[in-house]
Amino acid sequence: MKSVRKYALVFVSVSCFLGSSLLVRAGGKKADSLIFENYVKTMAPNAYLPVNELVIKTAFYFLNRPYVGGTLEQNGDEQLVVNLRELDCTTFVENCVALSLLMKSADKSFGHYKSVLQTLRYRDGMVNGYSSRLHYSSDWIFENERKGFWKNISLSLGGLREEKRINFMSANSRLYPAMKDDSSMKNKIEECENALNLRKNYVILPKEQIASQEKNFRDGDIVFFGTKINGLDFSHVGIVYRNNGVLSFIHASSAGKKVMVQPTSLADYCLRSKNCNGIAVVRLNEMKK
Repeated sequence: MKSVRKYALVFVSVSCFLGSSLLVRAGGKKADSLIFENYVKTMAPNAYLPVNELVIKTAFYFLNRPYVGGTLEQNGDEQLVVNLRELDCTTFVENCVALSLLMKSADKSFGHYKSVLQTLRYRDGMVNGYSSRLHYSSDWIFENERKGFWKNISLSLGGLREEKRINFMSANSRLYPAMKDDSSMKNKIEECENALNLRKNYVILPKEQIASQEKNFRDGDIVFFGTKINGLDFSHVGIVYRNNGVLSFIHASSAGKKVMVQPTSLADYCLRSKNCNGIAVVRLNEMKK
């Protein structure tokens, strides 16, 4: 029983990235399209701004939006889920990036937004079953750097390459409905994990060194929080933001139950976390229209 409780608690702590069995509520599609239309109208005067500044403005657009975990999980075949009403840490950042990139493009339609979101969320931008979703942050960082959306600047900030085997999902497959009774899906996830591990590209800026690098961060950078949890690379993500001169971040907080500006500094937040081993940082590229 203790073992089951231990894994249940770990699962809750990483649900930002790896999900839970929560279904998107019926009737949400129309509400999402209305939120999208209002966003485009509201942000239109800011479309000329650099993409990193648009990301900050988009993050503030979603301020106080409720935190809800696992909105990407669903019954049946894998499909693109759009939910702008409720956000977890990953879908918050993902939508901020997708919407900001959309505002820099000529096509600002709802269909194009969904296309950008799908490209960010899935391997090769294609929905091809549960394993095609980029579940691990290391995979998300790598694939979207390859697609040209951002650059991983963790090494230039003083980050260090660490040896860590990533296999949390396959090792805890019973926690994931898509794998629990499907050994073939577990095998597919293991293949994704093996490919990820072969890259040997787990780069972490130790949390003790964040404060000394503060001048090198830019508002709108995406920050991923590394974890000491066995088999897992990152457990949280947010958007870098200097709040009254203090380097902090905006995130969908499970503790605060909403999208919020973190009241403490980025460095203090990490130092106070016993599981955080440091951070990785990516910087968005300007996209051509």
